[in-house]
Amino acid sequence: MKNQMYRFAVLVLLLVGSSPFAIAKTDVAGKVTQLKENSENSKANLKQYEDNMSTVDSNLLEAQRALKAIEKEKQSLTKQTSDTAKGKVGVEAAKKQIQSFMQIEQIKLDAERKQIEELKRTLSQLEANQKKREENLTAYKLKEDKVDSELASWSERNQSIIELEQSMNEKESEARADVKRLTEKKATYETEVSKWRKQTRLAERSYENFSKLKD
Repeated sequence: MKNQMYRFAVLVLLLVGSSPFAIAKTDVAGKVTQLKENSENSKANLKQYEDNMSTVDSNLLEAQRALKAIEKEKQSLTKQTSDTAKGKVGVEAAKKQIQSFMQIEQIKLDAERKQIEELKRTLSQLEANQKKREENLTAYKLKEDKVDSELASWSERNQSIIELEQSMNEKESEARADVKRLTEKKATYETEVSKWRKQTRLAERSYENFSKLKD
């Protein structure tokens, strides 16, 4: 197609550039043939260009359709981008909220770990105290056994003292009874002694008086 256009252009230049005298000298039949060929070439070129233009029109229509489709897709993409941006904002907000929750949970976790460590130390101290108290109980039990033994010995001694005291009380009662009995007997004897002393003195006086009368 480019070669035909080139030949047609050369021919036009030759026709325009030739003088009337040169044309008069040329072979008329050749010129007619040439003009016919030029006309056919022009028609061919026109047909080619019309076909090309039809193809271009078809391609343009397809391109326009494609452009519209692209613009529609771009609009959809823009909406999707906007929605995505909004969604991203929401996701980022959710992420910040989650991070805040994680931070709170981490703080609580650290505090609880600290409490666990403190409880472990307290439990360890309580276990040590418990062990010490068990040792103390064992020692106190030994002392209690010793005191029980001493109490048993003291009870035995106390029983002996009680028995001795009872015996002494009995002897004291007997002694008091003897004292009372002997005191009463002494009083009786004293009465008799007094009576018989008087009797003796009277008898002696009577005897003395009788003896004096006898002499």
